[in-house]
Amino acid sequence: MTDTTSLPEPVGTGPEGWPSATELAGRIASGEAGAREVLEGYLARIDALDPALNAFCHVEHDQARQVADAADARVAAGGPLPPFLGVPIAIKDLHPVRGRPLCSASNAVEHRVMDADAPAVKALREAGFVFVGATTSPEFGTVSVTESLRHGVTRSPWDLNRSPGGSSGGAAAAVAAGLLPVAHGSDGAGSIREPASFCGLVGLKPSRGRVPSDAHYMEGFATEGVLTRTVLDTAAILDVLAAAPQSTWYSAPPADEPYRRQAQRDPRRLRVGLNLQPAFPAEVHPAAVALARRAADLLADLGHEVVEQSIPGLDPDWFQPRFEILYATGSADCAVVDESAAEPLNRTLRQAARETDSLTYVRTMLELQWRSAEMYRAWEAVDVLLTPTNPVLAPSEGALWQGQDADPWLPLRRAEETASLTALANMLGLPAISIPLVEQPGGLPLGVQLIGGRWCDGTVLALAGQLERAHPWRHRRPSMPMTIESAGRNTSWI
Repeated sequence: MTDTTSLPEPVGTGPEGWPSATELAGRIASGEAGAREVLEGYLARIDALDPALNAFCHVEHDQARQVADAADARVAAGGPLPPFLGVPIAIKDLHPVRGRPLCSASNAVEHRVMDADAPAVKALREAGFVFVGATTSPEFGTVSVTESLRHGVTRSPWDLNRSPGGSSGGAAAAVAAGLLPVAHGSDGAGSIREPASFCGLVGLKPSRGRVPSDAHYMEGFATEGVLTRTVLDTAAILDVLAAAPQSTWYSAPPADEPYRRQAQRDPRRLRVGLNLQPAFPAEVHPAAVALARRAADLLADLGHEVVEQSIPGLDPDWFQPRFEILYATGSADCAVVDESAAEPLNRTLRQAARETDSLTYVRTMLELQWRSAEMYRAWEAVDVLLTPTNPVLAPSEGALWQGQDADPWLPLRRAEETASLTALANMLGLPAISIPLVEQPGGLPLGVQLIGGRWCDGTVLALAGQLERAHPWRHRRPSMPMTIESAGRNTSWI
């Protein structure tokens, strides 16, 4: 047992709750708090709480302390400072970090030490963040829970019997438990927004091409971002990421003004479309329906026009097989050296990818683009689409994998159900944010999602910011401190 009753709160904790990344950056820059002081508080919480949560697969105590000390020296020397100097962050274990082996939560890859940061990671480093380690992910980020043979089970701080979601589940669990003020994540079908929803956090999938990348993974379905507790943090960090150099074939047009400023200003009266159509065959849980309708009422109370809005051309039976042709190639960028060591689902997906001929793959991508042109028409009628983030509640440990011996596709189909309200924004390349607007009976988080039109990241952030000011959620957090027992790394369900 680990007694955490005397564990201190993070530096800067106030009446509203744990400090935000922007607040910590201000404290450090002004000299009110030291970067090393801030870091030590978070490292203490990681050491005390992570044995039960398993949010981290790697913690860099000594390296982080060296970077924090250098940040304090830089403040003392005076002069211009990067926007997030000294603020702790962790990088999801699917993305290259200079000097760190890339694991991808897999026993099947070679775990090479990376000689350079991924572009978004580099942007975060140059913004002054202190990297404290790597957060857990499922193998290759394939599913909507954070469970793997390599790293075991990651648990939600809200309920240790439930998953924080995936694939950025380690990042979400860390921020939700106060182990970090912010964590890096990525999203190919909802992998930032799903864990944000299950953990009571803010999670934005930016527009396609908004965040720098080495390549457009999954044909541009996937992008990177962060898990935070406030809309302002999410907006301010998007400013950092969006300003970084782009090296890919196409990028999003620049914003007219900083996202941070847009998030702090109420939007004009918007037309908001309530939508409950899943992109995959799935039933929307009554709790998720009730949550979305409550959110619609809150938007109407703020003066926005709320209407029912369908998405033309959205057919789950059409979308699912085409999505799976693309998704089967999701591990193509990973240096797999022993496929027999990969988990059963990922072996199945890689075999399916090999059996898909190039003409079928290209034709499928063209069909997705052609159908997208029809679906975009929904945003000609509304400014923002409102949905539940997830149609289901957070799953329990191992539930995703049950029955996979008889049907190896079952875990993916269950993950698709979880992602059935998020994946469409990935296909369309639209900005989408999950926010913990409505508090669920019983306290278990479930988010609502706002999906903006093409390149309208600022509109989404402005509306989310207005909702946050009108109905604050930052004070909500798991019961901490608590007495916990490490649950170990049970992998019997794979």
